[in-house]
Amino acid sequence: MANPDIHFNTLVVTTPSDYIRVRGLLHRIPENIKYGKIIFIGNDEVGKLTSEDFEPSVCEYINENDILPFDSVHELMKERLIPIANGHEIPRKSTGWYYQQFIKMIYSSICEDEWYMTWDGDTIPCKNIPMFHEETSLPYFDYKTEHHTLYFDTLKKILPGINKIISNSFISEHMLFNKKYMSEMLSKIETNENIPGNLFWEKILNVIEPEHIQEAAFSEFESYGSYVSICHTGSYRLREWHSFRYGGLYFDPETITNDDFNWLSKDFFAISFEKQQSVRDDLKNLFNNKDYQKKLSARKMLEIAQDAATDGYKEVWSN
Repeated sequence: MANPDIHFNTLVVTTPSDYIRVRGLLHRIPENIKYGKIIFIGNDEVGKLTSEDFEPSVCEYINENDILPFDSVHELMKERLIPIANGHEIPRKSTGWYYQQFIKMIYSSICEDEWYMTWDGDTIPCKNIPMFHEETSLPYFDYKTEHHTLYFDTLKKILPGINKIISNSFISEHMLFNKKYMSEMLSKIETNENIPGNLFWEKILNVIEPEHIQEAAFSEFESYGSYVSICHTGSYRLREWHSFRYGGLYFDPETITNDDFNWLSKDFFAISFEKQQSVRDDLKNLFNNKDYQKKLSARKMLEIAQDAATDGYKEVWSN
């Protein structure tokens, strides 16, 4: 259960298409994250959608441009990609991947609480999510198994002396940020005189080689997790996080039921429905088959499915 003495808001940075894809399930976010309001961040259409679906007492909306103007980031992105663009127009989606991370980071400057959490808009909690260890009251750093070298190439440049600190990854579908630590990290990036630019996001983009910018060369989660683990040792507690990342290959977000969520919740905190995922014909009526659910756990079924797969991300358990 959530500690009633701890209050923070949870940010869901999303697009209209992402919102609509899981619209019928979004009510599960405030139902299972009970530390404060859910704040949806996006464009005007996202604001319209949230006003139709949620009461202001539960969820709020902030226009993304009121936090960080998209066009400012996009202009720098276009400038950085001139050497490899060959005169072509840079699509706005190339900027969007970095922009949504910068939104999550800069929110620390307007956050009124000690903490704030970000939650991926395509991810739905399967059960109540406690974010503080019951006995120690330490916040959780949730980890998974992933490693992308470019994240740390950028990290070493923007924050000299900070590098990969755990064998696993701080990247999950959410992160609980301490406002003070995030502000401190951004200040250190901005005072790095070896990189052109004034604002943290300018320096991050300016340090990435143009040929790598479109290869996902920065992670706010890996950067913050590594920074805090080194500069504020012992301030968080590690927790192995399991979520059904490729949930959209096995469940349709429009037909998944509460019984399915109850079954999933025994092994998973959350399930994601990523872009361009849909249930293949050979996987229909497999994971949502009630007879199978009675005989096998969600973990066991996913392990069987993963063994048959030849590529893609695989969920791994430590025991």
